[in-house]
Amino acid sequence: MYFSNGIQIMPDKQSFIVSETLTARIHRHYFSGPKKGLTEIFMDNLPGHPDNVRLSSDKKTIWIAFAVPRIAGKYESFDQMLRYPSIRKVLHNYMPHTILTWIFQYFNDPKTSKVYGIAVQADLEGNIRRSFHSPKGTVNNLSQACYSISVNFD
Repeated sequence: MYFSNGIQIMPDKQSFIVSETLTARIHRHYFSGPKKGLTEIFMDNLPGHPDNVRLSSDKKTIWIAFAVPRIAGKYESFDQMLRYPSIRKVLHNYMPHTILTWIFQYFNDPKTSKVYGIAVQADLEGNIRRSFHSPKGTVNNLSQACYSISVNFD
């Protein structure tokens, strides 16, 4: 995995999901039950590079926060860089977390790119059900998302 990040035990108590930030996907690993030892891609080609993943309070959906969005025409340079396996390998194996944090901040800095925030709510099968956007960047570089009675995006 390239820069694994947020981890969440699923309601079935037999598996957990973990975000893979650099490749914009989420994996599901089974640690118990009939699929024990199996790891599968739970969500792929996400609309951003995910940070943390969290179950909703009713345990029926998952909240995903994105450190860097993936929007055509705005953030292509980050995705282009990650298309090369050798660059992903260097980032994964040799870059300290502080440098990776700087890279994410660089691509979400108003001076270097158009800031944009995004979070999504997905069902337990990995289907996106709702998305929340901050096109002006009032909310950006998200680390974690959860339900709030008053949501105030742009």
